[in-house]
Amino acid sequence: MRPVNLYLLTRNQNKNTYTPFENILSARHERVPVKEHEFQSLRHLVDILWQQGVAIPEMDGFFYSYTIRQIGKEFDLLKVCVNRKVLNIELKSLAVSEEKIERQLQKNRYYLGTLAPQLELYTYVEETGKLYTLKEEALCETSFTELTAVIKNFQIYEDGNLDQLLQAKNYLISPLNMPEEFLENRYFLTQQQEMIKKTICEEMGRNPLQNPQKADANKAQFWGITGIAGTGKTLLIYDLAKEMAQTGRVCLIHCGMLSEGHKLLDSMMQNVDIISVSDLLACALSIYAFLLIDEAQRMSENALDFIREKAETERKVCVFSYDYFQILSKTEQRRNIPAQLEDLPGFQELKLSGRIRSNREMNSFIQTLLDLKNRQQGDRYTYENVDVLYAANALEAERIIRFYQTERGYTFIEYDEPLADCPGDINVLEAAGMEFDNVIITLTSHFRYNEDGVLQGNAHPNPDYSYYRLLFQSVSRTRERLCIVVISDETLFAKVLSIQQY
Repeated sequence: MRPVNLYLLTRNQNKNTYTPFENILSARHERVPVKEHEFQSLRHLVDILWQQGVAIPEMDGFFYSYTIRQIGKEFDLLKVCVNRKVLNIELKSLAVSEEKIERQLQKNRYYLGTLAPQLELYTYVEETGKLYTLKEEALCETSFTELTAVIKNFQIYEDGNLDQLLQAKNYLISPLNMPEEFLENRYFLTQQQEMIKKTICEEMGRNPLQNPQKADANKAQFWGITGIAGTGKTLLIYDLAKEMAQTGRVCLIHCGMLSEGHKLLDSMMQNVDIISVSDLLACALSIYAFLLIDEAQRMSENALDFIREKAETERKVCVFSYDYFQILSKTEQRRNIPAQLEDLPGFQELKLSGRIRSNREMNSFIQTLLDLKNRQQGDRYTYENVDVLYAANALEAERIIRFYQTERGYTFIEYDEPLADCPGDINVLEAAGMEFDNVIITLTSHFRYNEDGVLQGNAHPNPDYSYYRLLFQSVSRTRERLCIVVISDETLFAKVLSIQQY
């Protein structure tokens, strides 16, 4: 995508050609429809600027309707001079509350603050003819004379693609990896996450522990939040815990091993206790108004029955977060907790769709690693962020892994037999809900491809676990870069390497 000249863009007034004309001028790779009311608001703003004396060259360099990929954050107008200043103008055809305008500009400040120290943030409301800006964190009405001066002084600007400057990874946090940022509220939820949070919190007001006047005192509330890896379940469940803690005590139950991130959040979050599901039966749940269960697909039937009994008896709000495809053992597969949740009285499932955490190229590689036929069907990626390496033995593998750990900042996720002198940075069983920019793993003769090109795993020493599922859990923690070290299996190495040779 490239910037456009606003004067040239708005000369076309034929609604039948708005979209193709804008898409061509902006050099979009994918068709983006232009709504008539939005285009008319832009037209009116340009007419005002023209009357204020803004010349055609000064209207150059604006990105129109730019969206940060993966998280869907959109900006109506952007003009950027990296490391110096950014001009952002939002367009409203109809009047909206000043509270909404301020909230949007505050969010824009957060996202654009990574680009430059000086941010000029405005909102033009066509219906009222008013112009707003942020000054010292507060919204105030301003004049078009001020905006004109800002535009006239903005002579140097970026004319390349903003995708490299506004990357989703700079705004996505994991509470378990980045607890300080989470506790300091240095993040925003996606629109879909916000909708789910709003739905649960609005219904929460009918719970007798929060609002006796509106509640059916005989009912608990059971909610489910589901979605595949990377859709933002963990952030949402911890954000809910923080929200709920303002009105009652929260027990957040993690169905797995507690990581250092869990322990740190437990010590720092007000009115929230984080426990492992293994400690559930010994926990006095009666002191909590809210029960939040993360990685619920891994919990036992006894744990589910215990939570149900306590919730129904004491009318608690329960929220389960789960992903059926992230099960690690055969026992988890057989008991199918997500299906059992549907039998809870009044259970409502809310679904997160669309990955926000992982990039398309990495997703494509992981899917092709599991099934080589996917390479023929998918996008023609080069997979430049994936290294496939060979080690003749465990000693060579240890050397490679230590090099990637110390020199390149990779996290070694251990899921296979441990290497004697190179322990993993984290075990796969601890990594649930976590993510890492750079991940390195091993691939051994425990794996092979069948005649159809589908990756298969040998039997695990623990009959309840599956090498295949442990591998998938490990690689799906990757945000940016992945390194696979194939140990002493040249046939397997050649197969994996072929993914990058297509």
